[in-house]
Amino acid sequence: MIKLVYGPKGFGKTKIIIDDVNAVAKTAKGNVVFITDKKMDTVSIDINVRIVNTEEYGINSANAFEGFVKGLIAGNSDIEYVFIDGIARITGSGLNDLEHFFADVKKLSDGHGVNYEFTISALKEDLPQYLLAYLG
Repeated sequence: MIKLVYGPKGFGKTKIIIDDVNAVAKTAKGNVVFITDKKMDTVSIDINVRIVNTEEYGINSANAFEGFVKGLIAGNSDIEYVFIDGIARITGSGLNDLEHFFADVKKLSDGHGVNYEFTISALKEDLPQYLLAYLG
């Protein structure tokens, strides 16, 4: 499953995704990972959630990030949820350039039973067509 949390900058997407992370952490049978590129106060995130800051790994493109996510899944088959705060910001890509990335993430989700949630800074009417399938 892929879920999007979207809205304009300042809408509160990060708070929403952190609330979702914490809710899932209480019931998940597998591991929960939260990926961001921002230094943030992680006290509000459940202690059982693995927090990954992509700045520490030099992620600067969609291809690099895709390999990074695939590596996480390959290295830990117990990951059940991956939350990604700011996919366009992390990859330095526009949403129109991430269609291939989302197609590959869908394959990972379907093939490995991993659930993904992304935050995206955009209004619904500005989302590319391929993302509309993930609005639920």
